Amino acid sequence: MSDDFDKGGPDFSDTPDVIEKPKSKGGGKAILGLLKWIAIGLGAVIFIIVIVVVTVSLLNRQAKPMTTVPTSEEYQRATPIWATFTSIDQITTSTVDKEPWSVMVKLNLAYDTADKDIQNELTARKYQIQDALRNFFSAKKIEALLPERERELKEELREMLNRMLSKPAIKDVYFQTFARNQM
Repeated sequence: MSDDFDKGGPDFSDTPDVIEKPKSKGGGKAILGLLKWIAIGLGAVIFIIVIVVVTVSLLNRQAKPMTTVPTSEEYQRATPIWATFTSIDQITTSTVDKEPWSVMVKLNLAYDTADKDIQNELTARKYQIQDALRNFFSAKKIEALLPERERELKEELREMLNRMLSKPAIKDVYFQTFARNQM
């Protein structure tokens, strides 16, 4: 055996017992770094989506729908056809002015035709309504009873009469006659 060593054969005396593997150049670290940036990107996308969804839902909740059509009387093509209560007698009274004016009013009350109970209630309250109307007109000055203020006057009458009824059923007030004469 010593002959092999002398002849230039392999020398195993200087070799270590464990053979070291060549070190990798950070492949695992590169994958972890890549996964970290992918996770950050996904987090940013999810964050942006959440912000957009919340913002859109808040805006939709606050916005009025664009498809609604105004239903107030000023915007309607034609006024609805109401049933009318015509049994109220003509009221004659004078205004509260220093020089009183004579006022003669005959009015009709409009109500919904589907409301079956209001006709009976108006008939039962006929004299109460007539007295309230007489008091209403006798407490006014002539300036409040002029034709320019008729729309306001009708609205005030409608609100007063609806407060008298068990439910607000009067939809409109129609003047059949409305005369004002200075005494």
